[in-house]
Amino acid sequence: MPPSGDDLAAARAAVEASNLDDAAKATILGALGASDKASSSPEKAGRGDGGQGRRAIQSDGPLMDDGSPVHIGGTSFLERTKSPEWIKARQDVYDSIKARRDVELEAKTPVDITITMPDGTVLDADKKTGAKFQSWRTSPYDVAASISQGLADSSVVARVTYADYCQDYDAAEDGVGGGDILMGEEGDEAGDDGGEAGRAKPILWDLKRALVGNVSRLELLKFTDDDEAKTVFWHSSAHMLGEALEHLYGSRLTIGPPLAGGFYYDSYMGEAGSDGALKEEDYKPVEQEVSKIIKSKQKFERLVVTKEEALELFEGNPFKEQIIKTKVPEGSRTSVYRCGDLIDLCRGPHVVHTGKVKAFAATSHSATNWLGDTDNDSLQRMYGVSFPDKKMLKVWKENQEKVSF
Repeated sequence: MPPSGDDLAAARAAVEASNLDDAAKATILGALGASDKASSSPEKAGRGDGGQGRRAIQSDGPLMDDGSPVHIGGTSFLERTKSPEWIKARQDVYDSIKARRDVELEAKTPVDITITMPDGTVLDADKKTGAKFQSWRTSPYDVAASISQGLADSSVVARVTYADYCQDYDAAEDGVGGGDILMGEEGDEAGDDGGEAGRAKPILWDLKRALVGNVSRLELLKFTDDDEAKTVFWHSSAHMLGEALEHLYGSRLTIGPPLAGGFYYDSYMGEAGSDGALKEEDYKPVEQEVSKIIKSKQKFERLVVTKEEALELFEGNPFKEQIIKTKVPEGSRTSVYRCGDLIDLCRGPHVVHTGKVKAFAATSHSATNWLGDTDNDSLQRMYGVSFPDKKMLKVWKENQEKVSF
């Protein structure tokens, strides 16, 4: 039974009376309200509008109609298998693609760039070392660290507004401008309209991703202060959940978006009613596996791939293959992200590494269907929530208990 208005009011009052700081209170209050909305209406969610980071929409997946069979899962998952062999095979393909991209990067020519901060301060060099900021070399993290290491380490993601791009930057080559292929969004990233208008838009940018031009405004976003930072944080947490599901059960991942107050991942684990279906007993093993992932501080690494390379990467996963075949135009590029041995089709951005997530909980599970169509394959959905502070998760759990009565 959904919590009543009185239950929610009491829970929110308890958060307000806690010893957490104002920003943490606001975050937990937001997650509390969002989790209530998600439980009663899981097909709705919040979103951000920051270019690269518009992977913030929850839905049942991309709209696709390519004449494929209604049920496509087939034998891609037969039984629960720990760390199946295809994980290693996928990693080998990734390494070979990365070697090709590294050659392309070596051909780029770094040029000096300037960075303008929100207060109007213009930076062109590291204050500590004097080293000039350069395209293809300097990242938002580098800029933040030159100001304060604490600022760099407390930031989740950057919001970048480019004044212009360096001459050897090509948005298509960089796999951007095509929107979020998993959610069917229109593109609004750097250079997607081929003119100055596209350059004036703020773009969510990985903290460790090198900048590619002069920046007219660089914002460093924190979890407790910015909704888009929360979206990125929970999106990264969804990838960590997906990694755990692959490790423990050999799940065939489909989509794993962030929500307004958490995230979920849908995966194929056999037909409806099979032994592969998720159970409440799976929560603890998943949480333990994610804890290992957190402790290992796996870096989130972005890699641009061609359509053909993407199909090679995800060979054997019919759901990813369908997305790529129907949503990635011929001759174009898209992006994937890696953390540990998880490689996922994704626009990003993400946190710097998995250690940024300090607290994680599996919260619920349910059955769903591929693309939200009951004629399609049955999928298993696991929901989760995470925070950058264990105390925030403790308060969140306490208030979930209160609204459950």
